[in-house]
Amino acid sequence: MILLSIYDTTLPLTQPVLKFLVILIIILFAPILLNKIKIPHILGLIIAGAIIGPNGINLLLRDSSIILSGTAGLLYIMFLAGLEIDLAEFKKNSLKSLLLACSPF
Repeated sequence: MILLSIYDTTLPLTQPVLKFLVILIIILFAPILLNKIKIPHILGLIIAGAIIGPNGINLLLRDSSIILSGTAGLLYIMFLAGLEIDLAEFKKNSLKSLLLACSPF
């Protein structure tokens, strides 16, 4: 009870420690809960972020700390995608891959 009186618990959260705690809890429990209903982990984290964001229940505002966490999450997703690449298949289709990579430019 004393701990709650120290922190301002009005929504949206402004304390960095509480923001970080909420993010860590979501990162831990969203994949576990959504795995039971056969939803992929990454999609579950995106849904959880939409729910707690400013357009959901307004638990967290989009500020610099949330943007930093989102950028780190995006880099992690890209890293996992890179680990899943089959290099033999990539070499076999290297010309098609190069054309697809250069097409937006």
